[in-house]
Amino acid sequence: MVVRITIFDAQAAREARRISTDDRADIAREAADEARAHAPVLTGDYRDGIDVEVDGDRVYLVDNDELALHKEYGTSDTPAHAALTDAARSRGRYSGWKPK
Repeated sequence: MVVRITIFDAQAAREARRISTDDRADIAREAADEARAHAPVLTGDYRDGIDVEVDGDRVYLVDNDELALHKEYGTSDTPAHAALTDAARSRGRYSGWKPK
């Protein structure tokens, strides 16, 4: 008996994202906890802005502080803190910006 199977890559990827959303959200929450623990605190906005957002099957580790980008990646005269970036890197593949 011969069996032929056709795998539709796009459909398989969508299904994998859908069924793994809860697990990826749990991983993101762990990363958020780690980032909060390592974030420097002056006013608390950077640390307190760290959150996880789920939009359909997409999971985002975010910081809602309006200055988070500068605090995370640094500027020409301030060093990068990279709390979110380091927490994300410690849990798998990271393809975002690199801190200075």
